[in-house]
Amino acid sequence: MEARIYSRPCDKYWFRTQFGLDEGDRVCGVVAQFIERKGHRYLLRAVPEILAAVPAVRLLLFGKGPLEGELRSLCRELGIQDRVIFAGFREDLPRIMGCLDLVIHPALMEGLGVSLLQAAAAGIPIVATRVGGIPEIVTHQVNGFLVPPSDVAALTRATVRILGDHDLGQAMGDQGRRIVRDRFSIQTMVEGNLAVYSEIVRGRSIIQSLT
Repeated sequence: MEARIYSRPCDKYWFRTQFGLDEGDRVCGVVAQFIERKGHRYLLRAVPEILAAVPAVRLLLFGKGPLEGELRSLCRELGIQDRVIFAGFREDLPRIMGCLDLVIHPALMEGLGVSLLQAAAAGIPIVATRVGGIPEIVTHQVNGFLVPPSDVAALTRATVRILGDHDLGQAMGDQGRRIVRDRFSIQTMVEGNLAVYSEIVRGRSIIQSLT
């Protein structure tokens, strides 16, 4: 991933105009297909309590998938349909990511989580579940919070904590950039691969010398 393209400044007027946002809105984003294992329903069930604590929250859901109709119905059932925006699939995420206040990823299972790398590169704090490869990107209480999967109360607490503390969110965003630079830059990955190959070659040399 080319982290540099996600570190661009936010065009706030363009962002608000694109999604019909008010100037004071606190915007959380989810970038994931609308499928069961991404856990959207647990976040949506947390939204009423999040709104009780931070009334200006808007939730942008980026993606498409077979559960979209069901998730829209759940929003109506919870009375949050005017606070949740189904933004569809976007090819301009590098322009959008840096405008978010928080990225949330409530997955029940996950590989690495590319959208979380993108968020970290953009300097955005993260709330995500402690599943799969996510802890490789999100270090708990450093660049975000990790919560148990399907835990609505924990999602609520973590989200409200970051949205309610600007300095904390800023510090976590800065740490996210550092983590991407130190662990996931092209140079770091190349150096890591070279180290692995060197170990393989060294091991073969030792074996050959013993035979």
